[in-house]
Amino acid sequence: MTDTPIIDLPNPNETAELTRQAVETMTGPVSVVLDGGAFDNLPRMLQDENIVARSLFLEGASADFRLAGPWLVDLAAIPVRSYIGWLDSKHACAVYWSCPSGTDNLYRHLRTLNEVMIPLEQAGDDLAATRPSHYERVLFRHWDPNVLGAILPILTRPQLARFLGPADCVVLNAPDYGGVKRVKAPSDLPSAPPGPLRIEQDQMEKLKAAMLHSSRLRIARFLKANPPPHFTGLNDDFFWGATLASEVSADDFGIKTERGRARWASVMVLSDGRAAELPEVRSFIQQKGTTPDNQVKALIGYTADALRSGTTNGALL
Repeated sequence: MTDTPIIDLPNPNETAELTRQAVETMTGPVSVVLDGGAFDNLPRMLQDENIVARSLFLEGASADFRLAGPWLVDLAAIPVRSYIGWLDSKHACAVYWSCPSGTDNLYRHLRTLNEVMIPLEQAGDDLAATRPSHYERVLFRHWDPNVLGAILPILTRPQLARFLGPADCVVLNAPDYGGVKRVKAPSDLPSAPPGPLRIEQDQMEKLKAAMLHSSRLRIARFLKANPPPHFTGLNDDFFWGATLASEVSADDFGIKTERGRARWASVMVLSDGRAAELPEVRSFIQQKGTTPDNQVKALIGYTADALRSGTTNGALL
């Protein structure tokens, strides 16, 4: 078992203040890219506040796609900066950029970051999987602070130069990856390589490991926020251990989504670890015509109802 990390999210008020302080240290024109996916209609919200925002997606994209995508806002006005800071404190939705050459230049650069090249996985060829020669172009959610929280630490200096472009500093709050981050371009940063940002295979493995750790933290938080009835004395070691212990059986059942795996971890806790070995549970989870993720949702609902009603003849008990 790995050492128990800090499970709880950083204090939102402290995080908001740290973010504000970091942004205040940025020199030159400061802009922010907002994650439209964190809101039902971010452009409408900004319009109501008389804030001008520009989509970083092409106008030919679908309306829903553009709505949930990145929106660039100039932070020159103090009221605008205050409102964006408030939004970010509630939703962790902002990536702040300092660009000496101005917002228009930053706008053109950021549109070149909307896609990134990653190794094309080739099934059945171990050598190709470890040494890929082909890449595929995928959407790069650089407007999501948690995405950047995972990927910025693994970038090489040339990759960082390509990521920053004309900008000299980026600030963001990535709650799933340690909180507030500030990346400033060093004076001796090399020239950016031509073409789109490209991530290599070894970096993809590091990225997957970071994302797995983040997912485990969210599952542990789910367990901590929903402790079993009548359990006392539970601490972070228990919730982290329960998260890790549930993974083998989740893999065995084919439970794939994070939400499904969180629910399964809860079922395992409720059953004191016995659920995976019970034939009736296995049969229920592996029922044909549905998915294990759907079945575990039904199972946890049934078990919770049984516990609340005092009916202890259910499959888990």
